[in-house]
Amino acid sequence: MTMTKHFRSVLNTPFTAKKGKRFTVLGWFLLLVSFVIVAYQNTAMMSVYWVSYLALNIFIVALINASCSSTQ
Repeated sequence: MTMTKHFRSVLNTPFTAKKGKRFTVLGWFLLLVSFVIVAYQNTAMMSVYWVSYLALNIFIVALINASCSSTQ
């Protein structure tokens, strides 16, 4: 969502560098949190679970974006 036009069309607010930095930091933080959660479950399957969770999250974000764009 760091593309200016896409950001403006989805959130109806202008994109600023400050907001872009916040989203970047939030994204890396959530990625780290997901890795830590999976790391404490089972170290043998950690990477498989982590990649699966990332794919699931990408799918969920795509569904949310599709629903937001269809309501506009």
